[in-house]
Amino acid sequence: MSIATNLNPSPLETSPPNSTVPWEEDLRGRVIGHDLKFAALFLILYYIRPQDWVPGLAGFNIIRPLMIGWFMVLASQGSRSPVRGWFRTPHDWAVLIFSVFIVWAAPPGVEVLSPVFSLAVFYFLTCHALSTWDAVLIYLKIWNGCLVTLAAFGVLQTLGFDITAGRSYTDFFMGRLSLGTWMANNPNALAHTVVMGIPLSYVLYFWRGSAAGRTIVFPFCAILIGWCAWMTESKGAFLVGAGITVLIFVVGRPRWIQIAAIATALTLGVGALSFLPRMEQMSNLRSDEGVQGRLMAWTLAKGAMDYNTFGVGWKQFIAIFPWREGTRVVTVVKATHSSYVQVGADLGIYGLALWLLVLWLAIRSVAIFKGWSDQEERCRRAIILLLVAYLASGWMINRQYYSEYFLIAAAAAAVHRLNLSGRNLGWNDAVGQPESERILPPNSRKAISWSRETGFTSLSATVTEKKMWNRVGWIDLLMTLSLTKLVVYIWDYILINL
Repeated sequence: MSIATNLNPSPLETSPPNSTVPWEEDLRGRVIGHDLKFAALFLILYYIRPQDWVPGLAGFNIIRPLMIGWFMVLASQGSRSPVRGWFRTPHDWAVLIFSVFIVWAAPPGVEVLSPVFSLAVFYFLTCHALSTWDAVLIYLKIWNGCLVTLAAFGVLQTLGFDITAGRSYTDFFMGRLSLGTWMANNPNALAHTVVMGIPLSYVLYFWRGSAAGRTIVFPFCAILIGWCAWMTESKGAFLVGAGITVLIFVVGRPRWIQIAAIATALTLGVGALSFLPRMEQMSNLRSDEGVQGRLMAWTLAKGAMDYNTFGVGWKQFIAIFPWREGTRVVTVVKATHSSYVQVGADLGIYGLALWLLVLWLAIRSVAIFKGWSDQEERCRRAIILLLVAYLASGWMINRQYYSEYFLIAAAAAAVHRLNLSGRNLGWNDAVGQPESERILPPNSRKAISWSRETGFTSLSATVTEKKMWNRVGWIDLLMTLSLTKLVVYIWDYILINL
């Protein structure tokens, strides 16, 4: 019998594999707590939005009662987050600073405190609700289910069942599929929302999944979402969908698979895109009136950011310019159709940097570790897909201040807390599995082992510890600065060369 440990063992190290430590009892019980139910309900209300199309709910502020109920649950049961406290990760502080900056930079007489406070609150509540890996996985599956449901609404509309009363929007956009909800009432918004569901479904149900997940669930989700996205005829969504689909064959794959996936995408993939609806217009974007309008909006937004150090105020920038229609000159109001451009105009270069800081911290949290089990790796890859899809779509649609931004950050922050807590060092992942099936990270620093001589039923158990980053450092500041400069460079490049 040999036990290797350090001079100051933690409760985890001193507890035998078949004992019950406090966090383990909480992990095995109440996986679907009331806080997770509220988090799931908010996600459903955000995407499905029955308050927009169900007659009895039209105009009813359903979010406020939800927030009050969620607070009551948190007050009664307490936070179940593995790392207690509201400001314990870099993400928490970044969201707080970004929210305070928005309020501070708001023009006089513009009310921003209440809406910004609500968004920040939902970030923190969601972060604390995702207190176990099981909870994170359930949450991501519900997220994916919302995307599939939206796609189903779209497909049913094409078959004559207009559940969301979105046919009028579809007719307005000359047959391009749209829904009767605030989030998806135009084809581009609908397409960019649902298209991420195909690679997300792959990671959740096909990758190392069950037979039913591979043969039934994933094909069903992919066909439904693909059908819906096709009917929207959104060029930008096709590009984003293709990009994140390639990503599932790159993240965590052997080097030869990564090279093959990228090479195939650059050859066969580019050719296949040309057969999608309206993609032939990509060859001459400068002549597209819609693109011309966006470029004019981007030009005005760039001037607003350069002239106003702290922007014109949260949600205050509107591109208004003259537009010639035949012999008439009319005044046109044009959306920027870009989250980056809108944030830059609204909040200035410093606000854009803070907005990117939150996204960078989320990226770093899910990129620096490899899951110890299939469940953890599945969660990690799913959040990476959500982040990349949001970053890519951000150049084409306005989602800069939507709840989606804060919810993605909350999911990444919850994963960061789980890694900090050491729950991924628990016996649930190691004990009782054959030694060949255990997933251990390559940067292990110390280990404890028990043999049969201890009397425990398991053959052996190995627990490792790794050092976790948990503060905003020079790397984060330099990366945020680099990302900000990259965004401005791309912005200028498109204005000059497109």
